[in-house]
Amino acid sequence: MNKIKLGLPISLTGNYSIQGKESFEGVKLWVREINAQGGIFIKDLDARLPVEFIYSDDESSVDRCRAITEKLILEDEVDLLLGPYSSSLALAASEVAEEHNKTLWNHGGATDEIEERNFKNVISSITPASQYAAGIIEVVRKEDPNARRIAAFSAVNSGFSTRVANGAKLYGEERGFDVKEFKFISGTKDFSGFLDTLRDYEADLILGMGRAEDDLALAGQMMAEGIYSKAAGFIVASIKLFKDQFGDASEGFLSSPQWEKGIQISPDIGPTPEEFFSKFVSVYSKAPDFVAAQGYNVGIIIEKCIQEAGTLDDLALREVAKGAQFRTFYGDFKTDSNGNQIGHKMVVVQWQKGEKVIVYPDSIAQAKIVYPMKRPR
Repeated sequence: MNKIKLGLPISLTGNYSIQGKESFEGVKLWVREINAQGGIFIKDLDARLPVEFIYSDDESSVDRCRAITEKLILEDEVDLLLGPYSSSLALAASEVAEEHNKTLWNHGGATDEIEERNFKNVISSITPASQYAAGIIEVVRKEDPNARRIAAFSAVNSGFSTRVANGAKLYGEERGFDVKEFKFISGTKDFSGFLDTLRDYEADLILGMGRAEDDLALAGQMMAEGIYSKAAGFIVASIKLFKDQFGDASEGFLSSPQWEKGIQISPDIGPTPEEFFSKFVSVYSKAPDFVAAQGYNVGIIIEKCIQEAGTLDDLALREVAKGAQFRTFYGDFKTDSNGNQIGHKMVVVQWQKGEKVIVYPDSIAQAKIVYPMKRPR
């Protein structure tokens, strides 16, 4: 053996390509840095091996993702198999990995269904979808004890969106909110049929929990119709595309990303958040979104597990990862005995004066939430 083969199905085109490309850039940056230092030391080989990065565009297609994942396992015989971006694709790749008893390092699929399916071969590094809205609801409740209504938009044909919405409804009702659900088909371009009802409902908090294109369309039409609430939290508002598309109108929107560079963390392995941010900017001449960070982060997690296991043996790495606990620039990595992520915490950010700032939790907040959000003039 003279190299480590790392395989990845990834959406470089199609519905998931916005975040897929960012995720890919994060993984590629980690590979680049590992190879620049001569590779990863493998104790049982007494050698440092470079990483060969094998990837294919899954075109945001479940069927193509399945085929690529199977090829990576059976034909390319990769040592390390990364999951793709998006919950539906990660779920498909997990099924293939389970069939072939191959460890899948899941960094891009947040759906709770991966945990619910009780896969034995999946190691997850991100917070599950059901918790995505919890921080936003919590910070609104903390700021406004009298807030009563949440309007929750979700795509019925997206497992990820559905599970975010289910979590939002449960968490909102536990905090004393009435949660009105607005369900649509992902890919909807015209939300006008929902807007009159939304206006009449007079929500204190509007949540957009669809895919990126869904949230962008909904937010744009709300703005065009002058429909605002005291607070609005959209998943897509966590990425810079939201600000690029809406400019000053993005002011005040909340989101709950898995990572932000302002998190104050002293990692056990790898760079600090600021160091990662600088590395990414120096290579790509743009700021990384959290999906780029999670792509880079899964590499660090694997590197740490190889150090602990002293081998590339797939089962040995899987067993080291299950129940592991350490900290990277991305936050806490802690898994249960089945490989489900139980340690990582999300943050709440808000667009303020053209920048994203962390507003929750209080322990790492960079600014106080602007509430109610200001309407554009």
